[in-house]
Amino acid sequence: MLEPAPLSISNLPGHEPPGGDVLIVDDFPDAVALYEALLSEDGHKVRTASSGVEALAQVEESEPELVLLDVSMPGMDGVEVLQRLRARRGGGPAVLMLTAARREPHAIEAGLKQGADAYLTKPIDARELLARTRAALESYRLKRILEAQRRDHIAMLVHDLRHPLSSLGLVAELLDADDVADDERRASVATIRGLCRDMARLIDGVLVASRLEAGVFTVERRRGTVGEILQATLGVFAPLATRRRVTLAFEGVLEQPVVADAPKLRQAIDNLVANALKFTPRGGKVRLRVTREKGDDGQAFVAFEVSDTGPGIAESERPTIFDRYKQGSRGRAAGGAGLGLAIARGIAEAHGGSISVGSGDLGGASFRLTVPD
Repeated sequence: MLEPAPLSISNLPGHEPPGGDVLIVDDFPDAVALYEALLSEDGHKVRTASSGVEALAQVEESEPELVLLDVSMPGMDGVEVLQRLRARRGGGPAVLMLTAARREPHAIEAGLKQGADAYLTKPIDARELLARTRAALESYRLKRILEAQRRDHIAMLVHDLRHPLSSLGLVAELLDADDVADDERRASVATIRGLCRDMARLIDGVLVASRLEAGVFTVERRRGTVGEILQATLGVFAPLATRRRVTLAFEGVLEQPVVADAPKLRQAIDNLVANALKFTPRGGKVRLRVTREKGDDGQAFVAFEVSDTGPGIAESERPTIFDRYKQGSRGRAAGGAGLGLAIARGIAEAHGGSISVGSGDLGGASFRLTVPD
């Protein structure tokens, strides 16, 4: 039997009704009544079935999020029901939890092999039932959100790749004409090279982000100077800043020593500078400042700070601005896949450093990336 809960469910500390769609399948009416009372009081929508056949019929009518399934039932037992549910299109209900007596380990093992997500042994503690149900539903919903974000992310990547591809097609048509002047041909070739660089940066970003997510991203730190990292950055972005009529300023010492994987750290800084230039209006300013500092623990570090005079980052968006599958309102409005900040964070952390965002003294956003010295 189910052990009674010492406290009322509605008074449990930190309780928030999860509101899941749950199907209870058990041939013992008393057990079903207790499970139903507990889960209903906890905010779930609960249905019940007293046999495997009835359970399959209910799932066919409306698929629940979670099925609490007893393994020992006459006729069609729980393992067979589980097998049939997992054979449904899409794998059946999101979460399948078994209930079984301690003397039935063979049934539990068979159920887990057939795709059960978890099991509870009888007598079931009320708190454990509620906690496991909440945790399983929350995990399922978070997974569903993540999958939706990944689909959106892939759609953005495809969109970003289609733009330069379409432009390449138009330039190719221009070059195919018989009356193309030499200056037009040279301009077209320059355009093609620029579009290819844009596509290469996007693809490289996707590869780096994937390696970071898979946990296989590594850095090779070597002693060098700030100039070895930033001179190329300043050279690449200075013409872009000029075209946009934005002042790109550097503050610091290029001879400042730094221990880092120079190409990868440059990629992180490039992402921050590109972001700042994208959102800084004409006549504005982007500043790249480098300083050497010491933390409260006495550890020295080199800080790279990119500040701008753009609209800044809202307080509500700062906690998730570096997440791969999150993008601030500015980023969404401007388009793009939103990988740059996630990559910058991954590179900083791979160096043993950190990255943060705040409101800078220029009035816009200020990103601060640090690496240990």
